[in-house]
Amino acid sequence: TVDNLIDLLHYNNIPIWEFFSRLNQTDEMKRQEIENFENTMLDAFYDNDKEKIKKLKPLIEESNLSNKNKEDEILQLEAWLESMKKPDEKPNIELRNKIKDKIFSIPNFNKTKVTLFCNFIQFYDFETDKIIGKKIVEQYINTTNTKMQIALLAIIDNILAYALNDKKENSVNYFIENGEKIKSKPELVFYKSVFYFFKNVINYRLTNNKESYINGKRTISFLIDVGMNTYGHSLEKLL
Repeated sequence: TVDNLIDLLHYNNIPIWEFFSRLNQTDEMKRQEIENFENTMLDAFYDNDKEKIKKLKPLIEESNLSNKNKEDEILQLEAWLESMKKPDEKPNIELRNKIKDKIFSIPNFNKTKVTLFCNFIQFYDFETDKIIGKKIVEQYINTTNTKMQIALLAIIDNILAYALNDKKENSVNYFIENGEKIKSKPELVFYKSVFYFFKNVINYRLTNNKESYINGKRTISFLIDVGMNTYGHSLEKLL
């Protein structure tokens, strides 16, 4: 049965899309096209480049994706733009609820659900972020899958950032402890650097340890030096 096949693929750590892409090359091309769109949105987010995201919309509409895939990608595009709004801009509550409904329509914390939550974590309140974040960390903390480790660190980084913003630094020890458990490797350098920054700034807030403050400044310098200028300067402003 289909269920037996999926169980076998999961048991042998074979991604379902990879298995079926060998049977249908068109599906593999569509999957790659979706991945390219989503990677471009993510890059533009870190560069704070709204125009780059907006320019993707006609490309998605003219692509060979199915109507359902186009709707999903345009929804994500609109959600990225929504997430880039400044605090004084009016939030689009209907859009935010649509994203949250989409996340919770997925029955378990699979890669798609984790990625969506990771990307749009700010649409939830801090306490909800912690509850969902803890469930995801508990499920995947021992994973060796690099993409899932990136998602975990991104979730942890965001929760630490919101703890600082809400002055709830004492409530995130669980996330700091688990962020430490994820070993560094080349693909994780950015996310581990951001984790190191927030961990030190939180420690500085709690203990007034000047060494932690200096570590935060060093991390900012590193990020700017390797080309993450926009993000580095946003951390500098926060510090």
